[in-house]
Amino acid sequence: MSGNPREVATGTNLFVAGTVTGTARWFNDTSDVLSIDDDDLEDTVAFVNKGGMTFLSPILPDLKGIVCTAGSRESHLAILSRESDVPCVLAAQLTGTVSDGDTVVLDLTDGETARISVTGAAVTA
Repeated sequence: MSGNPREVATGTNLFVAGTVTGTARWFNDTSDVLSIDDDDLEDTVAFVNKGGMTFLSPILPDLKGIVCTAGSRESHLAILSRESDVPCVLAAQLTGTVSDGDTVVLDLTDGETARISVTGAAVTA
């Protein structure tokens, strides 16, 4: 995919991890995790809508990163992410669309604020 990065969100950076690039995939409930069936997750940046998304626990160490639209540094997801050393953005405020399969870039160079961009995705009006 090519194209200029388009910022689609900012959020709380859990820990400094540089720049992480991967493929977006939304996980809405346990069935999304159970349906993986040996999918390769090493390039996957998981997107979730709740801070306490403990259903990611079985796959969390295999993920490249996590973006959650809720949560805090003290949330269960944050604790699991730190223990597994998986980059994580919490309380992400989406200002654009992120779809399954989009190439996303997590700018995790600042200790407080993370920036999330989509590259090469079609811009829709």
